[in-house]
Amino acid sequence: MTQVWLDGSLRPREAATVSIDDLGFLYGAGCFETMRAFGGVVFRLDRHLARLASGLAALGIAAPSPRELERAIAATLDANALVEARIRLTVSAGRGIGRPDLSQAGPPTVLVVAEPPPPNPAPARLILSAQRADPHRPLASAKTTNYLASLLALSEARAAGADDALLLGGADDGSGAGGGDIVEAATANVFAVVDDALLTPTLASGPLPGVTREAVLECAANLGVRVVERPLPRAMIARASEVFLTSSIVGIRPVASIEGWWDAAGNAVPGPRTQALVAAYVVLVARECKVGRAG
Repeated sequence: MTQVWLDGSLRPREAATVSIDDLGFLYGAGCFETMRAFGGVVFRLDRHLARLASGLAALGIAAPSPRELERAIAATLDANALVEARIRLTVSAGRGIGRPDLSQAGPPTVLVVAEPPPPNPAPARLILSAQRADPHRPLASAKTTNYLASLLALSEARAAGADDALLLGGADDGSGAGGGDIVEAATANVFAVVDDALLTPTLASGPLPGVTREAVLECAANLGVRVVERPLPRAMIARASEVFLTSSIVGIRPVASIEGWWDAAGNAVPGPRTQALVAAYVVLVARECKVGRAG
C-alpha cells in the first residue's frame, strides 16, 4: 500500500485527507516542487527547497525547515521502497477560517508523495496555447498550487492530440497568429538551437526558473556551447534546427513538431546538439547523485 507523508507522519495514501478549510484547497495558497530521485538521492534537492522557500516567503507562509522536509522525503522514499522516484512536495498555507485571510491560516500543510518514475516519453508534439504567460504576474518565479493556466494549456494540447503546449507572453497582437514571444511550455522550459547557438527565454520574460533549465545551461557552458538567453519569437523558433523541453521528471525531451509550422524537417530527433546535452546531463546527474547512470 502506497504511503505518503502528511503533516508529520506517514499514512496510507487512501487515508490521507486535507481540511476543507485549507487555504491551499480553497484559494491555491501554497507552493509545490516536483523532483526526481536517482539511486535514492534527489537531484538538486537544495535548489528545489530554495525555490519552494522563496515562493512560500512571498506568500507569507512560514516554510518548514529544509532538514524537516529532507526527513519527510527520505521517509516517504523508504516507506515505499523507492530508489528511482518521482516526488511531489506540496506546502500550503494550512487551515484557515474559510475566508481568504492568510493571516489566520496555519500551521502549513506538508504533503510528500513518491511514485515510480514514468518511462521516458517519445519526442514531444506541441501546440501553441491560448493561455498567456504574464511576466508581471505575482509570484512569476514561484511554483504555486494555483496552476490553472498550465492545466488549461495541457487540456488544449490533449484535445489536439499533442503532448504539451507552448505559452506566449504579452498581449495578442490581433493577427490571429498568436502574437508574442514563446515563454515556456505548460510543464517545462523550452530551448531552441538556432545557427549553432542554444537559445532559451530570459527569466525576465516570465518562465519558471527551472532547476533542470539551470542544470542544462551549466552543461551547455561545460561543452562550450554558445548560450543566449533572450526573447524567443515564433520567427526565431521557425529557424531552429532543434527544439527541446526540460523538466525535473523527464530531464531533456526533444520536440518533434509544433502545430504544423515547425518540425524537425526530416532531421534526426533528437538532433546532435540535444544528444550531446542529454549525455552531459546524464553524467551530471550520475555524479551529483552518486549513481552509476541516471535515467
